Amino acid sequence: MKKYNRQFSERGIVLIALLWIFIALSAIVLSFARESHVEVVAARNSQSLEQAYYVARAGISETIYRLMYEQYSPQVQQNALQDEPTPLDLGKVTGEFGGGRYTVNIQDETGKVNLNTVSEEQLRNLLVAAMIPAVDVDIITDSIMDWRDTDDSNLEYGAEDEYYQILSPPYSAKNGRFEAVEELLLVRGVTPEYFYGRPERADDGSVFYKYGLSRYFTVYSNRNQINVNFAPLPVLLSIPGISRESAERIFERSRINPFENTQEISGESVGMLGATTLQYLTVQTSNTYTLNVSASMGDSKVRRVIRAVVNLDSGQQNFYRILYWNENVPDYEGSIL
Repeated sequence: MKKYNRQFSERGIVLIALLWIFIALSAIVLSFARESHVEVVAARNSQSLEQAYYVARAGISETIYRLMYEQYSPQVQQNALQDEPTPLDLGKVTGEFGGGRYTVNIQDETGKVNLNTVSEEQLRNLLVAAMIPAVDVDIITDSIMDWRDTDDSNLEYGAEDEYYQILSPPYSAKNGRFEAVEELLLVRGVTPEYFYGRPERADDGSVFYKYGLSRYFTVYSNRNQINVNFAPLPVLLSIPGISRESAERIFERSRINPFENTQEISGESVGMLGATTLQYLTVQTSNTYTLNVSASMGDSKVRRVIRAVVNLDSGQQNFYRILYWNENVPDYEGSIL
C-alpha cells in the first residue's frame, strides 16, 4: 500500500511538472507568435510607408504639372473666368497612383505672413489667433523682432546673444533676415509644438488638428498683402482692424467660391472692412506655392507626408524650381486645411 501511494505521489509530481512545462512552453509560443505578429505588421507598415513615399512624389509632380499648365496655357487662362472653380482654385488636388491615393493641399505663399516684413501688431495678432498662451505671445513676439533686427539690445520679453549663449549647444542671435521658416525653432519661446502644431481631442471625443506657425509664415513672399483665397483663418485674423466675423466669413467663402477681385471681398463683408484693413487684402497670386501632400496605400493607416515649396519659373529648364523640401513632416500635417 505504501509502495502504491509512493508511486501515485511520484506520478502526481511528474504530472504537475509536465503541466508547468506545458504552461511555460505555451507562454513561449504565445510570446513568439506575438513578436512575429508585431514584426509582420511592422514590416507591412514599413513597406506601405515606402510605397506611399512614391505616391506622394507622384502627387507633387501631378500638382506641379497642373499649376504649370494653368500658368502657361493661354487657353486655360482664357477659360478661367467662365469655368467653375478648379481643384487648383480650391487649393486641393487628389489622385491615385500605383495602388495608393494622395491629397495635395496647395497654399500660395501670398496667403501667409512674411516673417521679415510683418509688423509687431500683426505678428502679435497672429500668435493670439494661433491660440498660443498670452505669456508666450509676448516672449515670441519680442524675440522674433530681436532675432531679425541688427542691434544687440533686446526688447522687454525678447532675447539676444546673452540668452542664446547659455543654451546647450550655444548659438548667436541672427540679427538679420530669416532665410527659412524653420529658423523660428531657434527663437526663444518657439517650441516644436508651437511650430509644427499637434492633434488634440475635443470635448466630444473627436480629433481636430491645431496647426502650427509653419503653416502661417513665409520667407518667399515679398508682399505685405494677404491673398484671402489661400490664407488660413489665423492669418486673416492677424490683419489689423479685421473682426472675427469678417475673417470667418471671408475664410468660409474662399473655400467654396474663391474671390475674383477685392471688390468682391468688401461686398461680401457688407461694408464691415475699413480702408486700413482693405489695403492688406488681395486676390493676386504669386508663382510660389507650398504643397502639403499626404499619401497612403490601400487600406493602410500609415501615411507619408511631404512638404515642398515650388516656384514656377519659365526661365528654368523644367519651368519650375524646388525652393524647399521636407520629408520629415508630422503625419497629421497632411490633413486637409
